Amino acid sequence: MTKAEATPKSSAFIRWMGRSGSVLVGSHVDGVRAIVSLPLLFALLIGWEFVQHIIEVRLGFYDSPEAARAVVNDASRMVFGWIKMASVYVGGFFVIRYLWRRDRGAAISPLVPAFLRYLPYIVYSLTLFGLVFYAPQIVPAAHANTLRAVVGLGQVIIEPMLMFWIVAAATDGAVKTPLGSARMMGWLYFWAFVLYFVARLPVNLLHQFLNRYAMGQSDIVLWALLAFDALVVGMIIAVVPAIYVRIVTAIRTARS
Repeated sequence: MTKAEATPKSSAFIRWMGRSGSVLVGSHVDGVRAIVSLPLLFALLIGWEFVQHIIEVRLGFYDSPEAARAVVNDASRMVFGWIKMASVYVGGFFVIRYLWRRDRGAAISPLVPAFLRYLPYIVYSLTLFGLVFYAPQIVPAAHANTLRAVVGLGQVIIEPMLMFWIVAAATDGAVKTPLGSARMMGWLYFWAFVLYFVARLPVNLLHQFLNRYAMGQSDIVLWALLAFDALVVGMIIAVVPAIYVRIVTAIRTARS
């Protein structure tokens, strides 16, 4: 290979590395900007997470891992969990609209038609959540964790294929179906998959750590950890849709 032949490939590699860095870092910056720019929305989302923690503390959820397992399917906790998960995807809808409009300065679809387009994605996501949540009631208890793992892994694998559809549904409706989204993603699916997985790790791992470390702590430490965790959950709600917007924008820019 000559130097002239290698240079374009090297330049392309550098450009895609730059785009990758933009997604990994920029999605977290965008998440913070969304929280600051949508204060009422995130006050509600973070507040609801903290209220759920209050319910969990009253149930003894954080007394020990054994206590957590004993009350994990408590009716009040499940009700709060369902509302929380629905709010996660509704929050994502508003984050996508905010970031898309901010980055382009262009008009987007009116709120109601856009939300009706976005609603099938919410239904799909909550269906998967239901499979995970009610796994012990769906399959024998010995296989519940296997079902949860399969559903969770399947969602992670499928989600990057849907990014064009999710973003378009919340904004301009340009991509009508999940299949159309997968076609637009093409071979860049593998790039999007890696970034989707990696970019979510910091906040997700922090959320898991805080919940585990809170077990058995004194009241003052427990409430400080749970308050911080509520903020982290707000960050997760903001960062994940920001990843979608960043990836879709990067691919469209590369192809233009």
